[in-house]
Amino acid sequence: MQNREAFRWTFTASGLWLILSPFMLLGGQSALGNALVGDAGLLILSGLLALTVAGYGHNKHYLVQTYLGVSYGLFLVAAPWLFGFTEPVTAWNAGVVGTALVLAGLYVVFQKMPKYHA
Repeated sequence: MQNREAFRWTFTASGLWLILSPFMLLGGQSALGNALVGDAGLLILSGLLALTVAGYGHNKHYLVQTYLGVSYGLFLVAAPWLFGFTEPVTAWNAGVVGTALVLAGLYVVFQKMPKYHA
């Protein structure tokens, strides 16, 4: 149960960061071009999706949330190449946050695996 709470807090904090990061990292630059607006918009939508994954939960299928989270983190790592981010700081931001989300999800998965004693 404690691992699931850490997972949810990680996704909640990451979602809030992804929503706020375009304003903090790009400053006022997003008004200068449509490409930067696209980067910022994708990060904001990604943050909303991370908050959705954090809020998803079902007692019978507790690993569904984790697998959704790992898949989402992998998508976020690949997003700069899939969508052609124009600003390097937004690409790094997506990659670092995506890696953190994948690691949080894998931590929960490996904690739930049965332990075999030889």
